[in-house]
Amino acid sequence: MQGDGSGSLRRRENSARKLCFCRLDAEIRQAWTDKNPGRRFYGCPRYKEKNGCNYFKWFDVEDGTEWQKMALIEARDEIQEKSRVIEQLNQTIAELTITLERIQQEEEIVRDFQNLYV
Repeated sequence: MQGDGSGSLRRRENSARKLCFCRLDAEIRQAWTDKNPGRRFYGCPRYKEKNGCNYFKWFDVEDGTEWQKMALIEARDEIQEKSRVIEQLNQTIAELTITLERIQQEEEIVRDFQNLYV
């Protein structure tokens, strides 16, 4: 999850079924904003599409436990940072692999040349 932390996790739960304005089963999603980390809400399953209705209704009752919010925000931020580091490391590995293959090809050319002329 990268970006500003406003992403959401979606899932369906059969209890307390809600319909969005599109008349579809609203999905239970999870907010990851700084203000509402981990708080669940009902949302239109088409919310990312042009024809979505932007239906929104809180699933959870806000409990106001500030330390839990802060812990979730810190955990989310740490996961995002580690994901960025992993992505950078994977890119470095890919670049080093290409460099290694190029060096191995060059060494093979040198060996072939030496075998021909030595």
